[in-house]
Amino acid sequence: MTAVTSEAFRKAMAHFATGVAVVMARSDEGEQAATISALSSVSLDPLTLLVCLNRNSATCRAIEVSGRFGLSILTRDQEAIAMHFARPSHAKSVDEHAVRHEDGTSFVRDALVRIGVEVVETLRGGTHEIFLARPLHISMNENAQSAPLLYYRGAFDLRA
Repeated sequence: MTAVTSEAFRKAMAHFATGVAVVMARSDEGEQAATISALSSVSLDPLTLLVCLNRNSATCRAIEVSGRFGLSILTRDQEAIAMHFARPSHAKSVDEHAVRHEDGTSFVRDALVRIGVEVVETLRGGTHEIFLARPLHISMNENAQSAPLLYYRGAFDLRA
């Protein structure tokens, strides 16, 4: 058995394939966005999902301020966009990749799925904030010819 260290835990969890998404939120500092893989459906009654973000990120702060965010599930053709929003906040522009819903929520253009959400509860999990959120509107890209972008063993998995 391997000793349980942060490195061993990270390596073990890398064996769990996850989808890749981008969250976007607006605050007084402007529009912020981050690539995430910590996303899950929680409940169908009431409708609830969760996302986790590093507490020190500008996107996390924007969600805390606005109480809302746009969630975009990416296609495997959007690896470059995932990499763009994985950079530190000062090194990324949101506008060139975004489309806006009529309520002002921003999403990644041509994403597989777009869900506008409202935060209903925030929990602390170590270095991260866990946002429990209620979907307000959902849009699916019925024209998408691509599978979802997956993250596996520390890299994007394009075989899906």
